[in-house]
Amino acid sequence: MIYEIPKEKRGLIAPFYEERTDTMIASCLQGTMGRAWAVLEEGKAVSALIVVGDFFFPAGKPEGELAERMEGCMASGFALAAPESEGWGELLEETYAGRCERRTRYALQKSRDGFSWEKLEEFARSLPEGFSMEAVDEGWFERLKEADWSRDFVSQFSDYGQYARRGGGFLAVREETKEAVSGASSYTVYEGGLEIEVDTRGDFRRRGLARACSARLILDCLDRGIFPSWDAANGASLHLAESLGYRFDREYPILYLTKKEQ
Repeated sequence: MIYEIPKEKRGLIAPFYEERTDTMIASCLQGTMGRAWAVLEEGKAVSALIVVGDFFFPAGKPEGELAERMEGCMASGFALAAPESEGWGELLEETYAGRCERRTRYALQKSRDGFSWEKLEEFARSLPEGFSMEAVDEGWFERLKEADWSRDFVSQFSDYGQYARRGGGFLAVREETKEAVSGASSYTVYEGGLEIEVDTRGDFRRRGLARACSARLILDCLDRGIFPSWDAANGASLHLAESLGYRFDREYPILYLTKKEQ
């Protein structure tokens, strides 16, 4: 039987994730963000599922009931599932047949060694003419929710107070229209760091806006003594991360699952 695990009891499923370095798993186990479920047999957890935003982390014994439960957790209509084993991967591909696409993501090392303060400062000052940089304040926090491209900058935070205390972000603002067109922000937070979300509106890409905002956020994190974790969704994100001083760790598979059409 499946049970949702309250924040104070998530240590029950921690052993399933001992080898994982994903910061979103840490966010959930620490009780900061996300939800968790477990399948119990004779009072002992045999399977687990962590959900943080659009990221799903199944582990332990592959359980069909838990795989099916994932569909009801797809708030955005899809899930990025990082199975802990081949068995889980096969079960998800079977459960979501025709709605499952295998993709590759790129993990970056969680090390400050590659960062150059001077280079990051240079990037942060490199916005082209006609653009200015602004920190995400309460007004921006609300406005960012209104557009698909920027919603995930703040979507995992219950309110601005939580975002201001633990997260943060910077936006490239078009001076002519006073609209945000690019940015870097905290997708999630965990003890000692945050996970960076970077995006640019489609009609303003390839202008260096994302690099400038990312550099400013990295500098802000380093100044605050927290780590700006980066996990690249594609080659372009990996290239940007490496240009900012991150070092490649490994590539890993992820399953893109979609919800049934109603």
